[in-house]
Amino acid sequence: MRVIELNRAESIYTCRSYLVLGDWNVLGDVNTLIDPGTDGSVIDQIETLSTGCGKVPVEQIILTHNHFDHAAGVEIVKQRYGARVFAWNDGKEVDELLSDGHIIRAGDDMLKVLHTPGHSSDSICLYNYTHRILFSGDTQLRIRTAGGIFTPEYIETLRRLSTLRIETVYSGHDEPIRSNAERIILETLRNVRNS
Repeated sequence: MRVIELNRAESIYTCRSYLVLGDWNVLGDVNTLIDPGTDGSVIDQIETLSTGCGKVPVEQIILTHNHFDHAAGVEIVKQRYGARVFAWNDGKEVDELLSDGHIIRAGDDMLKVLHTPGHSSDSICLYNYTHRILFSGDTQLRIRTAGGIFTPEYIETLRRLSTLRIETVYSGHDEPIRSNAERIILETLRNVRNS
């Protein structure tokens, strides 16, 4: 599994988008875009990438939630590539609804859908066991101090994520966490519980 971090447009408010490809770009891989962002500007970058000979550059789109900065660009990306769209909640361009525990092929591996309410009721994270990767969307995993008010759903989300073996976190807005991810999540859970 290869994860390509796409650059965000500087002129608009948008999320981080990720293109998941197989290691060798073979025909059986499923090129997957996680969160296309606000305006479809990721298409320009995708067009410059090697996504597999004879393959559609984006075969499916997975939304971590339906907020505009993650999902507004779905229509233009879907029209460009004919991609199927997966999301927790129904929407204008959504082809298939996801459920907790759903396994979906991405690149040459699998992602498990984890319903993680807290940021929004339709928030999901996507977890890959093989590489211990978590795509966290807007689920906040780095809270450095106690304080604030948090919902019971968010606390349960953190508790659930703290049980996973995670090496890398690809966030919807923050820089990826490439080391100490498990420790950071446990620290966040502790700070939230102490708030």
